[in-house]
Amino acid sequence: MTGPANDDLRLTVPSRGEGVAGWSSQVIGGPVGRYAAVGRRGISYSVTVLSALASVMVALGALSKTYCISNGWGAPDSLWRTCYSDLAVGLTTEGGPWAKGSAGDNQPVLTAVLHWVIRQITPDGSTLAVQQYYFAFGAVVIALSVAAAVIALAGALRDTPWLAAHLALSPVLITASLVSFDAFGVALATIGLVLWLRDNSLAAGVLLGAAVMARTYPLIIVAAIVLVALRDRRTADLTRLLAAGTAVVVACFGVAHLAGGDPFTVYRTWNAAAPGYGSPWFVLTLLKVPVAASTATWLAVAGWVLALLVGVYLVRRPRHLTPLPPLALTMLVIVMATGKTFPVQQALWILPLLALTAVRWREHLLWAGVEVAYFVLTMLYIASRSDVDKGVPAALYLVFALIRLIAWGAITWISWETAEELQDFHDPDGAARHEEWTTRQSSTAADEGTGFSTGDGRDSLIVSDRL
Repeated sequence: MTGPANDDLRLTVPSRGEGVAGWSSQVIGGPVGRYAAVGRRGISYSVTVLSALASVMVALGALSKTYCISNGWGAPDSLWRTCYSDLAVGLTTEGGPWAKGSAGDNQPVLTAVLHWVIRQITPDGSTLAVQQYYFAFGAVVIALSVAAAVIALAGALRDTPWLAAHLALSPVLITASLVSFDAFGVALATIGLVLWLRDNSLAAGVLLGAAVMARTYPLIIVAAIVLVALRDRRTADLTRLLAAGTAVVVACFGVAHLAGGDPFTVYRTWNAAAPGYGSPWFVLTLLKVPVAASTATWLAVAGWVLALLVGVYLVRRPRHLTPLPPLALTMLVIVMATGKTFPVQQALWILPLLALTAVRWREHLLWAGVEVAYFVLTMLYIASRSDVDKGVPAALYLVFALIRLIAWGAITWISWETAEELQDFHDPDGAARHEEWTTRQSSTAADEGTGFSTGDGRDSLIVSDRL
């Protein structure tokens, strides 16, 4: 069992406070020395190192796709070689972002525009040459997006900047970062969340609005912010955030419409789609339980409702027990795990939240190990359609899909404990007052022979006034 001193060391100098981190650091020189002057170089040093290492991880992801870079991304070879990427397919369509067959058919506004912009700067040539250039430009955008998110996280965690390594050095960057442009949306959402945590609500609204126009998942992060802001009575800040975010969304829809596109096509496409890989509803189909597209839509909507209800329940607890990062992580995981699809690239979305909740590297790597194994099995399972004898059987894929859901639930559960440790580190006085208040409440309950909770929802208000 680790004590407070070891917990603090884990947060400030992971290579000395965590066995797994210390062992892993041997690759880049080993743990920080016992007598090293930690923090003397300032936050710029950690930001530089982590952003550079993040680029190395994305480069390793590109290296893992060497076969496809040399031979193309055609199926099923790209699946057998586990190097498939959305970045390098469907690039022959001419016209704007919403031309027939373009990215606007299945991507939100900003991601569709990003696809189109990169296509405009891609030199013409053979199909393979166009794919290679497009993939290279896309990889640069993704590397810059990950680096931007890492810098934002380190800036938000100024006393514990090395926690941003949970994004910069996660093994899932190698497998998932170059599958799609999700990293672009992750960067926007992460910077927006950090701006909110640093009380810059207007800029946070702009970035989060843009994130929603890159991917839909940031909506649930905004919902978590709304719940916490209402609890903390930050109504003016919340109003600015929602106004700015709404303005960005309306502007994006307006620009798409003026450009002759239909920005709502992607949502109609989603509504008509059947359950996809990774979703529990797809698992049901493997068990011979048919799930229609309309049923899957309602189940996914129910997942959003469930996430909101869980958020409302959790935010009623004392403030010290319900900080924003683990709340956002919990709600996000519920939405993803109940969605129509649960693709491998969604792992990128929780990496910033693992940093903000200070998850231990042991648990992170166990979760990442499951995610990497699932990535490989998914590619081989999809490829099985071309050669049943060579691919992964449905039973094995089903087992790993269930293991993956359990791993996501476990990492979410653990984040609540580690987030409290991080909050205690940053606010030791608040932690002491909360402990004193909890002890007093427990004593009162014991004297009166009643439970801890009053059942009237005022617990958080009492603690808020004292913290």
